[in-house]
Amino acid sequence: MNLIKPDKIRTGIRHGSAGKTLARIKPTLILLFLTGCRGAPSINLLGSFFPGWMLCMALGVAGTLVAHQVFIKVNIEPYLRPRVLVYFCLWGLVTLLTWLLFFRS
Repeated sequence: MNLIKPDKIRTGIRHGSAGKTLARIKPTLILLFLTGCRGAPSINLLGSFFPGWMLCMALGVAGTLVAHQVFIKVNIEPYLRPRVLVYFCLWGLVTLLTWLLFFRS
């Protein structure tokens, strides 16, 4: 026994102007969002191209390790609380600064 009748469902759907408006706006939205698309900066390293963000992340880790050693030498490291958050934020800072330094266009 089928309680839902298909012709009752079809009559309940309204064909308004919302579909027409969306059809007109859709190409404009696509073009608007595609303006930010361009090739990612790459670095030629021994004949192989690596993405720039990978280099910046590696430099961020190296910079954080150097800062950690400096903090130990000047005896600041015991006062850093919470250490995980401090070093994570320092890694992010160094990573983004290297991105701005090398790939600012």
